[in-house]
Amino acid sequence: MPALIKLLRSGIAACLCLLLITTQVQAANLQLKMADDLPRKFKKNIRAHLGELPTTEAEREGFVFTAHDKTKAALQALGYYRSHINIRINKEAQHNNHQVWRLFIGVKLNEPTRFDDILIDIQGEAELDPKFFELITNIQSKLLKSGDVVDHGVYEEVKSKISSLALDRGYFDGKFAQSRLAIRQDFKSADVELVYHSGRRYYLGEVQYSEFDLDPEILDVLVPFDIGEPYTSQRVIQFQNQLQQTQYFGNTLVVPDRKDAVNQLIPLKVTLGETNSHFVDVGIGYATDTLFRISTSWRTPKINRYGHSQETRIEYSQINPTGRFTYRIPLSHPIRDLLQFQVTLEDDEYGGLVSKYLEGRVANVRIYDKWSAQYYLRYLTEGWRIQDYADDEVDNGSYLMPGAIFSRTMRSGPQLDPSWGFSQFYIFEGGAQSVGSDTNILRAIGRWRFITTPMRRHRIVLRAEVGISDIFDESKSNLPPSLRFFAGGDQSIRGFDYQSQGPTEIINEGELAGEEVVVGGKRLALASVEYQYYFTEKIRGVVFSDAGNATDNIRIDPVYSVGLGLHYISPVGAIRVDFGYGISEDDPSWKLHFSLGAEL
Repeated sequence: MPALIKLLRSGIAACLCLLLITTQVQAANLQLKMADDLPRKFKKNIRAHLGELPTTEAEREGFVFTAHDKTKAALQALGYYRSHINIRINKEAQHNNHQVWRLFIGVKLNEPTRFDDILIDIQGEAELDPKFFELITNIQSKLLKSGDVVDHGVYEEVKSKISSLALDRGYFDGKFAQSRLAIRQDFKSADVELVYHSGRRYYLGEVQYSEFDLDPEILDVLVPFDIGEPYTSQRVIQFQNQLQQTQYFGNTLVVPDRKDAVNQLIPLKVTLGETNSHFVDVGIGYATDTLFRISTSWRTPKINRYGHSQETRIEYSQINPTGRFTYRIPLSHPIRDLLQFQVTLEDDEYGGLVSKYLEGRVANVRIYDKWSAQYYLRYLTEGWRIQDYADDEVDNGSYLMPGAIFSRTMRSGPQLDPSWGFSQFYIFEGGAQSVGSDTNILRAIGRWRFITTPMRRHRIVLRAEVGISDIFDESKSNLPPSLRFFAGGDQSIRGFDYQSQGPTEIINEGELAGEEVVVGGKRLALASVEYQYYFTEKIRGVVFSDAGNATDNIRIDPVYSVGLGLHYISPVGAIRVDFGYGISEDDPSWKLHFSLGAEL
């Protein structure tokens, strides 16, 4: 029922909005009509100035009496000072057997008043501030130009931009010494005079925290400015965001305290709210690659006064149940420089192979200005066998591999549905028999995704991935499945089952003798192009083509697919339903792919 009421209210509101700009509106005792040829923006402004329609006879008298003056003010606000207004009233009209008044407003716009002399003068310390020079240049070239039709809204917008920039840049004592929009007697032109005196600029002072239970050095490194640095609201917001990103506090509030400013230095008062000691989350998901998945996580954002944290996550699905424990220790910065210990236990299926592996990893997680990085050393022990083979037919391997991961994402537009974006992801790692690995190995993976919207409603998504696991002259049987490459599935090549593509082997013995199974390859190359058309802001149709494969040598024998899809932009990312068709197959069939999440 609340949902129905909300829907009805939305519909009523929409109807009222339409009434505001139609030629005729009416109340119980008054009908209002404006000339059909009057442009929409003038009708809308007149209605806004007239206000609510009357409900009583007394209100009706006042409404009609002031209609001319209010219409005149509405037209003047848009620069039409020489308009001719014709008000007609019919007090004998009938509507549904009731007597009503009909009010007609006729308007002849005539020539508008235009801006002539425009003076914008910034005085005080802001006169030499490059940001003010940039703002005034932009105003004079785009917003407020000589010869433009006078618009009081634009005039007020210019004043607001100047005042807002002054507050953003720390000119808290600034004020307009002169602000004048003067209409000349002939109403043909108008002059603007804006003189803003900024006063002295303020500077960032010391940070004053509310009570907290962390080592002070952890918070000190989060301060993105030095005492005495010129004030900018951007620095204050950056500081507050960094405090929030640590997840040490339930909420944070950073406020400049102008009352206690000394010698133009403004102290910042920081309120740090308490947060829960532990968080437990439960989730359910589904994708055609991994089927139904249930997960639970236990997170402790602040274990001790040194800012240590932990997260324990368990995920179960029929394909790959996983358990992972992560422990983080801040080094030089609680967000940008962390020491991380991680243990992962996972059962997984790779093509025709099943695998169980245990991984221990110690890493330095770094966030630079534009890139994120992880420098690590991981120990992997893995046992694997052909699916449906007896448990005693197991290969095993252990590997000690240093490596690095680099990633960067740029986007514009909404976070979950960007209009433009480019993401890069790289992994480099290797191991040697002389330092703890069962085989010499060198691996590299690169993934790229590009999004662009060349025209409204039209969006293009390009995707590519390459990878290599080089074990030199050794047999691939020494390479565990988690270090091999497979193709096919939601995030790979649609139109093919999950990890169903890649090098195969024929089983020579046992109950499965003669069967061919996918065992993965040492190299990978994938590419995808997708065209999306937005039917609405939330629903888009998709046409795509994917290609690529996994292989054991440099030459790729690609498989191809085409398909259609329908995506819904939900609050947690795009819900994607795609139908892929493997055109390189001898007897292809449509494959349904369902997935959820952000594209970058």
